Amino acid sequence: MKKTFWLCTAVLTLALLGRATALADELAALAGKWTATRSDDQGRSGNLILEIKQSKFTFQVQSGGRVVLYAEGDVKTETAGGLKTAKFFNIQGGTSKDDLQSVDDERTVVYLLSGDELSVAANFDRERSEPPNVTIYKKAAAEAKTLVIDKIVMNQTVQGTDFYLCFEATVDGVTKRFNLPNKTYNGKEVTVETELAVPNVKAGQTCKFVLKLDDVAGDECTEEMDNRSAGSFSVSDKGSQAYKPEDQWGYTIHWHLK
Repeated sequence: MKKTFWLCTAVLTLALLGRATALADELAALAGKWTATRSDDQGRSGNLILEIKQSKFTFQVQSGGRVVLYAEGDVKTETAGGLKTAKFFNIQGGTSKDDLQSVDDERTVVYLLSGDELSVAANFDRERSEPPNVTIYKKAAAEAKTLVIDKIVMNQTVQGTDFYLCFEATVDGVTKRFNLPNKTYNGKEVTVETELAVPNVKAGQTCKFVLKLDDVAGDECTEEMDNRSAGSFSVSDKGSQAYKPEDQWGYTIHWHLK
C-alpha cells in the first residue's frame, strides 16, 4: 500500500513538473514585441503593441503618433480543452506609463502562435462593452543591443594551484576576448568578473564561447593551454547557464543585454 502511495505521488509530481515546464515554454515562445493595426467602430486606425517579458506584459495603443492607452501587469498561459489561453491580471492602466491606476479586471484570451504571427481572440471570456474580435499580431524585429558577459563563476576548478584564464565570446562572427595578463586566480570556488561586451546582439542569437585555463602565464590564450572548454547559449535579456566539461571542472556563465 505504501509503495503504491509513493508511486502515485511520484507520477503526480512528474506530471505537475511537466505541466509547469510546458507553460514556461509557452511564455518563452510568446516573449518579445508584437504589433498590429486595428480600426475602431468609427473607422479610426490605431497601432497595438504587446510586449511580453517572462511573466510580465505591457500593452499600448498608439494613434496619430502618440500613446492613447497604456497597460501593464502579469501574464500566464493555460490550456483549456486543447485551446491555448493567456490570462492577463494584476493590471494597471491609463493614458500613459506615468498615469497608471489599478484596473479591477482580468482578461483571458485565446491565442494561436504560428511562426512570427500571433492570432489573438479577445472579449470572448465574458460579456464586455467591446465586441469579440480577432487580432493578428506580427512579431517585431529584435532590437540590436550589447551582450555583456557579467561574470564566470567557477563552481569547481581542475587547476590545483594559481591559474590564468582566457575567455572568448563570439556572436555572428564578432569575437571579443577577456584576458588579464599575469592575473592569477586560485581556489575551487572563484568568481571572475569579466564585463565582456559584444556589440550588435539580438535576443535569440547564439553566443559561442571558448574558455581556457593554464598554470603558465601566456599559455592560457594559446593552444598550449592545460584545459579548454567550448560551448554556447541562446542570448536572452538576462540569464545564466551552467557547464561541466570535466569531472572536476564546472562553471556558470552569467550575462545580460543592455
